[in-house]
Amino acid sequence: MLIAAAFLCALTGVFHYLGLADLITNFHHLQDVIRQSGIFGYALYTLLFIVAALCLIPGSILVIVGGILFGPLAGTLISLFAATVASALSFLLARWLGRELLLKYVGHTATFQAIEKGIAHSGTDFLILTRLVPLFPYNIQNYAYGLTAISFWPFTFISAVTTLPGIFIYTLMSHELASEGITLMFIAKLSVAGIVLFALVQVAKTWARYKHVNPSVNHELTGK
Repeated sequence: MLIAAAFLCALTGVFHYLGLADLITNFHHLQDVIRQSGIFGYALYTLLFIVAALCLIPGSILVIVGGILFGPLAGTLISLFAATVASALSFLLARWLGRELLLKYVGHTATFQAIEKGIAHSGTDFLILTRLVPLFPYNIQNYAYGLTAISFWPFTFISAVTTLPGIFIYTLMSHELASEGITLMFIAKLSVAGIVLFALVQVAKTWARYKHVNPSVNHELTGK
């Protein structure tokens, strides 16, 4: 466990020391670096995505850059692969670090307590809900779920399936914007994408009510 903790600290330190945090949050510089990497740009993009997730840095900019550089289809597939691997590694790292060690640091947080209660009450139904409805940061969920009783493969499969719609829409819209600019057609497509995401969230909430996902847990998560 101490080795794993040291590894995580070292990874975070190297990430910031090399300026990777600034690279990932600098939209134009990130595009230039990946574009100039040629065929290795795919590997660099995937590596940056995974390391950013492990260090709890949101990957939204990377998804957008992926759409611009790789196109809607390839961008979606690469981002989905990277996000799935990142989720799996974060989950396994939490298991590797050990429940007792991590509980000292995150056990008292509302995020972890809500997830643990949700899994205890509703199992994978709760996982599906929190993946489709943005109740709290996605990357934090990866570590938190690693401390629960949920199995690795159901977690990984559900994470991949529920992440796909959002990644595809963000990738498609970023590619359209970069290619065509802001046009009436783009605005129309953006509106349709927004409606689709909204409908997906509402379907997830309705499904969760049907499956009797504990409403008190949702209440804690939303803070309402």
